[in-house]
Amino acid sequence: VNLDLTKHLTPLGYHFAPDPSSQQVCTIGGNVGNNSGGPHCLAYGVTNAHILAIEVVLADSEIVTLGGLDAEPSGYDLRGVFIGGEGMLGITTKVAVRITPNPPSVRTLLLSFDTPRDAAATVSAVIAAGIVPAAMEVMDQGITIAVENYVNVGYPRDAGAVLLAEVDGLPDGVDIDAQRISDIGRQHGATDVRQAASDEERMLLWKGRKTAFGAVAQIAPNYYLHDTVVPRSKLADTLEEVYRIADEHDLAVVNVFHAGDGSLHPLLLFNGQEPGIYDRVHAAGAKIVEASLAAGGVLS
Repeated sequence: VNLDLTKHLTPLGYHFAPDPSSQQVCTIGGNVGNNSGGPHCLAYGVTNAHILAIEVVLADSEIVTLGGLDAEPSGYDLRGVFIGGEGMLGITTKVAVRITPNPPSVRTLLLSFDTPRDAAATVSAVIAAGIVPAAMEVMDQGITIAVENYVNVGYPRDAGAVLLAEVDGLPDGVDIDAQRISDIGRQHGATDVRQAASDEERMLLWKGRKTAFGAVAQIAPNYYLHDTVVPRSKLADTLEEVYRIADEHDLAVVNVFHAGDGSLHPLLLFNGQEPGIYDRVHAAGAKIVEASLAAGGVLS
């Protein structure tokens, strides 16, 4: 399990950088199959950047090793071809991962906004300022309330959206970047900026973000999740289009997403027992995908 590996490595001064929201249950083999990302892939890259070699059983039962422990293996990058193949190219039996040194210093900020548009605009402005945080995640009010009800870690229930931003590296540089993100947030309408005072508080904030999908069960018994990527400059407009599409189909929607990457995760909420509901849900889902593509995005 992904999180088990990081827990084992942390006392040794290392961790496994890919950290999907399903980190508590997803496996390294599953991460390889899906080329998984996670909040911290903004700075560290997705699974492909952290896998050196894979032992694979091919369809004809031949056992092969793709990649190698050398820094620059010769020949075609078949390791890279296999990662993200979703199990269609063979069965992974062993994985050699690249481990990442723990950063000497980490700062985690929680910024509150009146609207998701303000939060999205802040994300674009941070990147435009030349800052590449370790992670930048946005949750709108609906999902923030559900998360707070679920894990009670101190998320503001009255904010229209929250931005969870994390910077890591050398202490002086981290302090400077944290202050710059705070300033940029306030310039874009942040109503409150809070910094985690301890590792325990930081981990609780991340626990809230990573249990967001589970928390949705408090609002509705079913959800339909999409995963698209749009240019950061189009985040705010695409978000508003997602809300409009949900209203048009008489559906509730909440948004939680990897804002730094422009990766959206709109969750259409519904009760599967309602007659005809799946037609509306599928129609709205198709419109969301079309809106993402029209904004210059892709399916992720």
